Amino acid sequence: MTSVSEFIAARLRAWDVDRVFGMPGRDVDPLVAVLDGGPRAPEFLQARNEESAALMACAHAKLTGRLGCCLAPSGPGALRLLSGLYDSALDRQPVVAVVGEEPVPRGAGGRRRSVSAVHLFAQVSEYSELVSDPVLMGDALDRALRAAVSGRGVATLIVSRSVLEAEAPSLPRGGEEAGEATSSPLHVRPPMRPLEQQVRHAADILNDGRRTTVIVGPDAAGAADLITQVAERLGAGAAKTPSGRDVLADDLPYVAGVAASFGSAPAASLVRDCDTLLLVGAHDFDTDLLPDTGPSRRIVTIDADSGACPVDEEAFSAVQLTGDVATALEVLLPLLHRETDHRWRAAVERAVRDWRAEGRAKAHRFFGMAVSPRSVVAELSARLPDRAVVVTDSGSALDWWARHLQLRDGMRVALSRRLGTPGAAVPYAVAARLALPERPVIALVGDGALQAGGMNELITVRRHLERLADLPPTIFCVLNNEDLSRLTWTRRQAAADPRIPVTGEVPAVSYAQYAGLLGLPAVRCARPGEVIPVWEKALAARGPMLLEFMVDGDTPPDWVDLGDGIRGDQRPSLRYAAEPSWRRRITASVSARLGSA
Repeated sequence: MTSVSEFIAARLRAWDVDRVFGMPGRDVDPLVAVLDGGPRAPEFLQARNEESAALMACAHAKLTGRLGCCLAPSGPGALRLLSGLYDSALDRQPVVAVVGEEPVPRGAGGRRRSVSAVHLFAQVSEYSELVSDPVLMGDALDRALRAAVSGRGVATLIVSRSVLEAEAPSLPRGGEEAGEATSSPLHVRPPMRPLEQQVRHAADILNDGRRTTVIVGPDAAGAADLITQVAERLGAGAAKTPSGRDVLADDLPYVAGVAASFGSAPAASLVRDCDTLLLVGAHDFDTDLLPDTGPSRRIVTIDADSGACPVDEEAFSAVQLTGDVATALEVLLPLLHRETDHRWRAAVERAVRDWRAEGRAKAHRFFGMAVSPRSVVAELSARLPDRAVVVTDSGSALDWWARHLQLRDGMRVALSRRLGTPGAAVPYAVAARLALPERPVIALVGDGALQAGGMNELITVRRHLERLADLPPTIFCVLNNEDLSRLTWTRRQAAADPRIPVTGEVPAVSYAQYAGLLGLPAVRCARPGEVIPVWEKALAARGPMLLEFMVDGDTPPDWVDLGDGIRGDQRPSLRYAAEPSWRRRITASVSARLGSA
């Protein structure tokens, strides 16, 4: 007899799902028991809680482009899984979740009440269904798998133990064994081409632009060469959304870093001061960067999803090309005129050079014996191995990751972008380590985020230490300032006072000692002169390691403006009080020569 659990496992394997993250429980144990990692079943990877399992599934999807999968028992396990699944839903990643359903036993009284998983998961899912009959499992599973891939989101199946233990129904086609696919996996459609009328309209807008900015997002992955050709032809500057950081290399002279509220100054200026904005696969673009006043601009967006345009098309005179990003760029490129006036591009490149030089200078500053967090990330950046994967968390670690980490071709990044889940970096790193075993993996995480959940998943790392010991390094870089630094600096900025006391104190913990108790190699660095040798030793090693850097919590992120209460996008930030702001630096050199253009 082949059970429904074996059927599910074989079906997932047929869809190239090689790993299921989750927690065991009585109502899902029949499925857990058959996830043995063999040729007909994915591997089961037990996390320390269900939220981490969902985060791992999301990271797996982000880094591989394939389905992520997670499971959880009913009740509290389902609620914790739901929290993590919002990461996939908001970041548009295909994840299938299997959730157990356990009926309330007779005589339980008020001691235990079931959670209405059907209603809860419907809110986060592209497709959600309660399967109460084994005969319906084949069709429901196919629908869930297809919905997750085509809808780029979460699909949920809610299944009871009795269904998982039941005999799988016989398949209609003769010669197939129970448990094999009831239908073929999702047919791969040919790349969708945008409408010719849309392409010509977009080309006209881009050709009319004199100050063009290209914003690159995660859905532009694989189209770097075409994006570079478009930027060169238009004489454009470029910036990247946080999730799209690895699409273009940072060593291109016109790439101005991350366009976000915590991103770079020249990237913000590019968005503010351009007259034409091209968004390429950038569904996660932060529209708050667009000012309410200032030069009028027209916007062209390219995305495979017709509903992915992040801007109000009427408010910003936007036109959207709906189709495969690479295909749309290929048909658009021949229609673009080569820009002969390169003053905008020259001003952009000059601003980028100055900004990077300033960043290098800041990274080498320290006060007393405290380690600068800028230095920690900048020294890592200078020594990043080829094809490294760098994941980051929310909080101040994200600020230094966005500002001081420079990526080369072939490197990858991942983060919980829209939800910004604290503690996501360690589950993300675990998923990256298993999905990409040949690459070095580095996680940048603050002490507050690590205490929010990341410490638990270090136990998962220890559990698989023998498996990971001979792989390239897996480094957990902890920035320890005993403070919720981003929260503190947000409050300091609101008060326009850098001297207010710490407002988000984090309990003092030695993370290196904690890792040592788990049996993980660990190093604690408390002196500026030790930063470089610590990184060099860690990057030359193999297997997991935790690095704890005791960093200066009074180092302000680059987005902080402690002036007279006026935001930095309205006047030169205090950081640049002795020199023109990046906005003036670009526009003053360009507008004077372009006149009304």
